[in-house]
Amino acid sequence: MIFRRKKGIALLIFVVMITLTLSHAQSLEQKSEESSSVLISYDDIISQGLQLNAEEKNLEKWYNSHPLIEFTSLVENTMTIKFIDDSYTLILDISSMLDNKRIPNREAFCTSSPIFSNYTSASTKGYSALLLNPSEYLYGNRHCKKIINRLLYKGYNIAYVSDEDVDLPYIRYNFTAEIVYMNTHAGYWDIDGDQQGDAVVIGTGEYWTNETENIYQFEYENQMIVKGMVGDKSFVCFTPAFIEYYYDPGDLPNSLIYMATCHATYDDSMANAFLESGASAYMGWAQNTVFWTNSRTSVRAFRLFTLGLNVHYVCSLIRYGGFYNFLFRSKLTYFGDNEYRIPTL
Repeated sequence: MIFRRKKGIALLIFVVMITLTLSHAQSLEQKSEESSSVLISYDDIISQGLQLNAEEKNLEKWYNSHPLIEFTSLVENTMTIKFIDDSYTLILDISSMLDNKRIPNREAFCTSSPIFSNYTSASTKGYSALLLNPSEYLYGNRHCKKIINRLLYKGYNIAYVSDEDVDLPYIRYNFTAEIVYMNTHAGYWDIDGDQQGDAVVIGTGEYWTNETENIYQFEYENQMIVKGMVGDKSFVCFTPAFIEYYYDPGDLPNSLIYMATCHATYDDSMANAFLESGASAYMGWAQNTVFWTNSRTSVRAFRLFTLGLNVHYVCSLIRYGGFYNFLFRSKLTYFGDNEYRIPTL
């Protein structure tokens, strides 16, 4: 009799536990469905935070207290914001967005003038150089024209593409040149919110719209792209996973990849993706940089390259490139073959 009573009590406890477990699971599922159904005005939330806060730490704290944001992480000069629907927005240059001061003589330095046609050929049998300038609207193209002239003299076939034409499909199919130079914005993506960056991301010239996630659903779901904000504009940024997926080993012809961006060589995440695809050397700035230093040193670097110097000596001679980069502790550095020299006819 006692045995039957204990057996009945145990059965009752088991039933109660199963009921509670199912109820909890249903509650979690319902909460998940409710979160996914919330319409989030990402840009409005980000804009509101920027208007209310004048310091990076205050801004990070404000975003982290927002009910529609899962976490916010500040790594170097990039702020990663993950919303509760698992979408990300990266503010690539948070300092400039908080600083309302205008940079002196910026407009005079960046004024653009007509450049060569979209494709300029120096020789039908020459080496190829791809110059991508997604930020021409900000930085102009004077430095690119100087680089083009020097490479034309060395017999290179030149392709120059700027602003919105530097979109994701273009990058997917056209990095197979001996020289790839890209002047744009870049940052650091903290995917899991541990205050440690996981991957370098590079900005394209393609604007991020409400349709981007659908147009590039495969790339978006596999973390090959992420949304990056620069000022009041949002752009498609590619990650190392994008290069790893679309470029097989040997696709790049022992190339030089020159990313004229902040944080391009902060770690080896983006560098390894290019090197494993066949590039010989990958170079860029280790920390934050300013546009005039970036542009001027790009011209200096290619002058040294066309004189026959290898990538190690070019980076050693340029080092910080200027006073502001010295303050940022940002050097022009590289990964790959330290003896690499650009090929010439």
